[in-house]
Amino acid sequence: MKILNFIPNKSGQISNFKSNGFTLIEILISLTLLTIVLGAVYSSFFSVNSVLERFDNVSLKYHEARTALDIMRREIEGASQKNSQADKDAEDKKAFVIKDRDIAGKSTSELDLTAFSFKGSGLNAISYYVEEKDGKLNLLKKEAPSGMKSREYSVEIIEGIEGFTVETFFKNQWVKTWDTANTSKLPGIVRVSIEFDDNGSKVKLVEYAKPRVGTTL
Repeated sequence: MKILNFIPNKSGQISNFKSNGFTLIEILISLTLLTIVLGAVYSSFFSVNSVLERFDNVSLKYHEARTALDIMRREIEGASQKNSQADKDAEDKKAFVIKDRDIAGKSTSELDLTAFSFKGSGLNAISYYVEEKDGKLNLLKKEAPSGMKSREYSVEIIEGIEGFTVETFFKNQWVKTWDTANTSKLPGIVRVSIEFDDNGSKVKLVEYAKPRVGTTL
């Protein structure tokens, strides 16, 4: 729409006019350009937001895996060769046991050890194992003061993993089983790995630990 202002001359006659405003075509073009610009802005916003959200999720997974591996390393380094005196008559007498497990068609490990907790709370019976829940593999931990199974508690360490593997180097190769009841000694070195998905790519974080050779008091 165009607004016309008619301006009279000195004789009082209307001789010309002045045009103000925009035509309908100009308004439509402006609206079209504005729509394109806003669309680009919103598209960029959602793309950036999606990337940040994905980054936060992946960063959290890396952090959880690294924290879990660090705790396990310290506990393995503080492992004891034998159970405490209170465990001698207990049904479960595991001191350091690595088991090879198959969960949902994926190879995983179970680690049972008697070790000084990284929290410094004394000798504890500790287990790391994998469970399937809602189609996902989750890494869990059970812990109790050695000889006091009634005080045992369980906690989820990290969810949605692709694998959890515990190995020890024996006879020039990495093996997935160990039991101090059969070997009468702690493994020389232990390799622990956690595998998870990073936006379609599998990532494996690895930690090495060397148990201390010794027995409980």
